[in-house]
Amino acid sequence: MVDMRKIRVKNIKDGMILEESIKNSAGVILMGKGTVLREAFAPRLAQRGISTVCVDGEPSPDDLVEEHVTETQEVPLEALFERKIVNKTMKTIYEALMRHRDSGGT
Repeated sequence: MVDMRKIRVKNIKDGMILEESIKNSAGVILMGKGTVLREAFAPRLAQRGISTVCVDGEPSPDDLVEEHVTETQEVPLEALFERKIVNKTMKTIYEALMRHRDSGGT
């Protein structure tokens, strides 16, 4: 069994290994299991509503060890694409996601 630590995103350190994939509220994988983390990722994850992640290693007293579930928070698509839909490709992706969401897709 792999040792796993649940930590706050703000406590990410360079070189930590992601032990569970990080998904957004729509179930889209933002970062896959095994990703080598960098401290610079923390603000972007927090912006997307991710508050905790599970990383490789022995739990420490400062970790959130009560459960090993990556928490997500509902973030509207509009907020994620706020400044990106001026790009034609990103606008196409945004519109496809909106159609999928509105059709009840999962």
